[in-house]
Amino acid sequence: PKAPHSTPPMAAPPAMSPPGPSPVTAPGPAIAAVPKEGSALKNPAPEVLTQGRTPRMPKKFVAAAECASLSLVAALAAGCPGAQIRPESFTCPAGAKEAMRENLHWTGGDRFALLLDDRYGHEDVWFTAGAEVVGIVPKGMNIRRQREVAPVGTRFYGRAYYLSDKMGRADGPALVIRYERVKLPGQDEQPVCFVVEATAEAFKDGKVKAFNLDGGGVVDRWP
Repeated sequence: PKAPHSTPPMAAPPAMSPPGPSPVTAPGPAIAAVPKEGSALKNPAPEVLTQGRTPRMPKKFVAAAECASLSLVAALAAGCPGAQIRPESFTCPAGAKEAMRENLHWTGGDRFALLLDDRYGHEDVWFTAGAEVVGIVPKGMNIRRQREVAPVGTRFYGRAYYLSDKMGRADGPALVIRYERVKLPGQDEQPVCFVVEATAEAFKDGKVKAFNLDGGGVVDRWP
């Protein structure tokens, strides 16, 4: 009895890590050992699970693509990296509407051009989906209406998102930036509802590639 009893603990772990080297012998000793050494067997079990997950570390890249198609709630539930990748629908708050109308003199039809991220120039930029971004109106903007109400140096504060055809977008993948605050030179910061939809040239590992100069518009709601 002692000889077979000392063999199972040695034989059981190899039988669990490789996919069944001896299908006939392994089940017998393993089952026999369960009632007697339940605590001892519980230690190898998590190790086996860990070993099973280790080769799947690249799953992080799969997760980024999967997360891109989820709403905020679903993304958080799935443990997606970052707060949010796709933008949520929204209605512009009353305070922002009033600030745009009364303080900034913006109207629903206004569209302004800007550098989407003030850290870069006229170039392709990788935007992190879910991350905050600061835009700025650069020199050379000669549209009269924009010069009057969103002049050079105006800063836009918002957050970048990714929107693809899988999320219901018909015009191809896009970088969406929702700017919620704006600061004109020499003035106080104001709440706004200003959205940019720029063509996404690529999406990889939770980042969106797009050209840094684009235009956006004042919105009452989005989409």
